[in-house]
Amino acid sequence: MSQTGRADIIRGAPYFPVGDVSAIGAYYRDVLGFDCEYSAGSPPEFAVYSRSGVPLMFRRVPQPDLISPNERQGGTWDVFFWVGDVEALHEELERKGATIVYQPVVQPYGMKEFAVRDPNGYVLGFGQTWPSSAHKDAP
Repeated sequence: MSQTGRADIIRGAPYFPVGDVSAIGAYYRDVLGFDCEYSAGSPPEFAVYSRSGVPLMFRRVPQPDLISPNERQGGTWDVFFWVGDVEALHEELERKGATIVYQPVVQPYGMKEFAVRDPNGYVLGFGQTWPSSAHKDAP
């Protein structure tokens, strides 16, 4: 336990039910730049993919037609990531063929963000506090 008497949470991961762990893992690796940390089963039933130490979990479900990403329920994203360089990440993912939901936009709440949709319909948002320190002095 920590000195404050509270147990520390050391890591978290969004959990995405999917129909095919191998296929979605390949997409996250090849298009979104994630690396496989762990995979279980043959074919895989469960896997953890991460980028920059930030994980996502995928679990095969028997009825993928029941999967309902947040966007279908009126939400914006299924997961949101704060990033160090939103413009560079957008360029990278667009170059690799990611399906862009919306282009980088500065939001009234002080974030520059964009979003992509994966083959299962999950929407991943990426954003950076804006203006970033690198852009504060720009005209």
